Amino acid sequence: MLEQENPGSKTNVQLDALHRFEYLFVALGASIEGFQWMRKVIVVDATFLKTVYGGQLVFATAQDPNHHHYPIAFGIIDSENHSSWPWFLENLKAVVPDDPELVFVSDRHKSIIYGVSKVYPLARHVHCIWHLAQNVKGHAQQGVKKDDVVDKFIKCAHAYTGSEFKKEFDEFRKLYPACAKFLVDKIDVERWARCIFEGEKYNLDTSNSCESMNSVFRKDRKLSLLPMLDKIIEKFAFWSNKYRNECASMPSTKVVVPFVENVLHERCPIAKRLTVREVNGQEFLFDVFGSDGVVCLVDLASKTCVCRMFDIDKYPCVHAIAALMAKIKKDGRMSTLSVYDLCSRYYLVETWARAYVKTIYTVPHISTWAIPEDVLKLFAYPPDYTAKRGRNQEERHPSEGESRKKKKKKTSNKCKPHQDLGVFF
Repeated sequence: MLEQENPGSKTNVQLDALHRFEYLFVALGASIEGFQWMRKVIVVDATFLKTVYGGQLVFATAQDPNHHHYPIAFGIIDSENHSSWPWFLENLKAVVPDDPELVFVSDRHKSIIYGVSKVYPLARHVHCIWHLAQNVKGHAQQGVKKDDVVDKFIKCAHAYTGSEFKKEFDEFRKLYPACAKFLVDKIDVERWARCIFEGEKYNLDTSNSCESMNSVFRKDRKLSLLPMLDKIIEKFAFWSNKYRNECASMPSTKVVVPFVENVLHERCPIAKRLTVREVNGQEFLFDVFGSDGVVCLVDLASKTCVCRMFDIDKYPCVHAIAALMAKIKKDGRMSTLSVYDLCSRYYLVETWARAYVKTIYTVPHISTWAIPEDVLKLFAYPPDYTAKRGRNQEERHPSEGESRKKKKKKTSNKCKPHQDLGVFF
């Protein structure tokens, strides 16, 4: 029914040899079509379900031009392992093909690393800076403030140039030698250092989008399968409509999304105070003297700057804006350049609007369903589960305390499938 209501959607369910539920994959048609207007960076993560059956909820998300979370696909797996992650990624590959421009961001779970390398051999894979920072601070010597380790590591990771990175990491090595040794010995630097990475991941270097999704559905993860799916689809539909309305409410004069517009607005007053010297007017080359005394060569034609903020973020740094101002001043009325011409197409309002053209529909009431006979014949048993010791901490009824006395036991759904189906579905 979800596929019928949302044309172009891709769903898949895998059962085990005993016809028990194992995996689920869902990618809505609107999200699949909208992703073509996104930067090609995908964040993947999993979070635990809070039902008797266990399992985990998996998300694959992008970031829209205005830096909102954009869900591409989600699914249910038994656990994070070398079977479940490749299965989910194989299904994702059917809607997002392998591509050298594609970048995955995740934590350092071995099964995710294995799955991405197996299913997406052309894509690049980087580690979430926040998760890695937690690993790094765990190697700090006694007496060291953990938060200081995290802050200094993130400065290293966010350095835009090789010289800046070397300076920051040399200092990090002196302050926290054990942490630096862990990074050098265990982690490939291109997986976490912004200036070393050769692909295009823009500002995306954490899995915060998936972490936020996990938080949004915190209560829904306690529900049985079908009600939980309904809640997830409802939230996706709400977000899609909300951002579609935001796009529609933008004045016709606005060219770039509000996030980038605000950044440019902050940088323009700074750029006005910088000194600019033309190097080659025909090739749009300028030297810009920064407030720190550093001279940066800006190439407006190639959209690059020695500071590399322009190169990586894909919208102009203060040096590029200063060079553009000098170019416009020289050309006068003949100038056709605009600061918006220096921004990536992924930050244009037009691109943003195209990402939300398609509508996401929830599944209607069951009374309206017209289910084909071949579908009605399909059946899935719930997975096996282990009864947990102790009562649910949210239950307040005194009689529930009796569950503490019960021993941990294995329950077979094969023996009593119909008693468990209501709980699962």
